[in-house]
Amino acid sequence: MKMKKNKFKKLSAAILCIALLTACSENTQTQNISETSTVNENIEDTSKVSAQLYEYEDDDYYVDWADQNPIYIKLNGSDITVEGTGATVEGSTVTVNNEGVYVISGKLDDGQIVVNSEDKGKVRLVLNGAEINSSNNASIYVIAGKTVISLEEGTENIVSDGTTYVLEDESTDEPNSAIFSKDDLTFNGTGTITVKGNYNNGITSKDELKITGGNFVISSTDDGLMGRDVVAVKDGDIIIKSGGQGIKTTNDTDTEVGSIYIEGGTFSIESIDDAIHAINGVNIADGEITITTEDDGIHADSFIEISGGAINIQKSYEGIESALITISNGDINVVSSDDGINVAGGNDSSSLNGRPGQNTFSTSSTSDNKLTINGGNVSVNATGDGLDANGSIYMTGGTVVVNGPTSNGNGSLDYDGEFNITGGTLIALGSSGMAQTPSDSSTQNSVMINFTELQTAGTNVHVEDSDGNTILTFEPEKEYQSLVMSSPSLKIDETYTLLINDESTVTFTISKSVMRISDSGEEITGGGMNQMPGGGKGMAPGGGGNRPAPGEEGTIPAPGTDGSMTPQGERPAMPGTTDGATSETESNI
Repeated sequence: MKMKKNKFKKLSAAILCIALLTACSENTQTQNISETSTVNENIEDTSKVSAQLYEYEDDDYYVDWADQNPIYIKLNGSDITVEGTGATVEGSTVTVNNEGVYVISGKLDDGQIVVNSEDKGKVRLVLNGAEINSSNNASIYVIAGKTVISLEEGTENIVSDGTTYVLEDESTDEPNSAIFSKDDLTFNGTGTITVKGNYNNGITSKDELKITGGNFVISSTDDGLMGRDVVAVKDGDIIIKSGGQGIKTTNDTDTEVGSIYIEGGTFSIESIDDAIHAINGVNIADGEITITTEDDGIHADSFIEISGGAINIQKSYEGIESALITISNGDINVVSSDDGINVAGGNDSSSLNGRPGQNTFSTSSTSDNKLTINGGNVSVNATGDGLDANGSIYMTGGTVVVNGPTSNGNGSLDYDGEFNITGGTLIALGSSGMAQTPSDSSTQNSVMINFTELQTAGTNVHVEDSDGNTILTFEPEKEYQSLVMSSPSLKIDETYTLLINDESTVTFTISKSVMRISDSGEEITGGGMNQMPGGGKGMAPGGGGNRPAPGEEGTIPAPGTDGSMTPQGERPAMPGTTDGATSETESNI
């Protein structure tokens, strides 16, 4: 049975509603945002930049097995029959001793398939309509020998374990998953496999775990797919529901390994901990990924590179998190209860429900921490900071829309170093208390407009030049009081008008690379860190500096008055807390 692919709209309505130089048509729901890239003619084309990809071997791909002198293993309740040499049976356990092709069919009520290749040769297990159950151990246990599990076309296969194991050496806690391998493990083919990891994990490899095809339905008490050195996916339809992390690597002793590579396939991941977690790095070049998680959507302790694909993080604590994040292409949608895209250094485990071992991610700022956006379409809807860099942000192309926080304790843009923008389109909406703009050193012009009153969601926001040509059109998903926008079409000494629901709201003239204006069109001066005046980064509005008193001409009123945003200190409680209070370091996590 071919699994039905989990399709989704590649971009949210907000990002689809952006049009550069031309107004949104009635068919914006299906508009391809890349069609607007013509405004970036002078920007280097990064659409073909690819992340570092994994190199597969010939044996990782499916080939026909009928003419390879296969050994047939037939399961019948508690009985096992082997037709051919190379495997031995003891009770309800069959052990593969030699390299070769082994075709498995039938149902094993309570037993085990063991691979222990004496010459450590390559073993291929063809699941040809097999159901393998073990009440007290891994159902498929690879002790030695690179193993390839082929899912035969048109077949449905089931592998499950029990809730308790009887282990030879309990100090190692191995095996610990329904399918467990101490050696490299590959899956290929087009058939279907349902894996039920009732004890701990679903599928585990202590070396490299690779998938080049197949349909997977995995449920696990803890992690869904785990590889120590590598998890690499070339193709396949993968559904994971895990009580821990969805896809994970664990090698923390060798910086050359521990990465996750996704080059294709369709993923639906529902997890309690991180949906995708790499101990070193994550490379995503293609594929369709849908994520719902209580913790991070995609996390890597070292780097994340996204050069293609469609990523839809429907629910997360933090959406994408690593010390280095580079986006070169792809369609990315993030919904988060805290930060949307977070650049910070250190180990993972954000702050999930106060679990032991969590809350260890470093909040320190360093020049080595970078968010780089060279292309693609990025949409962020964050309760915390939208784009948060404990370091710097660099943008050379692409389209980024941030529907940021409604609390003044966070900002749609939040960085410690610099935000240098040289190309692309940026729209960032949110509260005004910690609102930041790109850096003054940017070669592409930016404008921040702070509104006296709270602006409503779902309205049509339209920016046009003095000749009536459309520059930007979009619909905010949430209430906002600050708007930051940058576009190649915003020119020095040109005059522009912002209209809300076709009514002229603000008219302004750009005189320098970064303009900060009120909704009366007057320039706002003072402040620091390229944010609204008021005491500097991390301080509540009105916390110091040269901010004029609330109500003075050209300024923003104090929070909580005249329809403005929620004052700092009323930030919603985060997991593991009992109230809305946050520490000084938490405000910039």
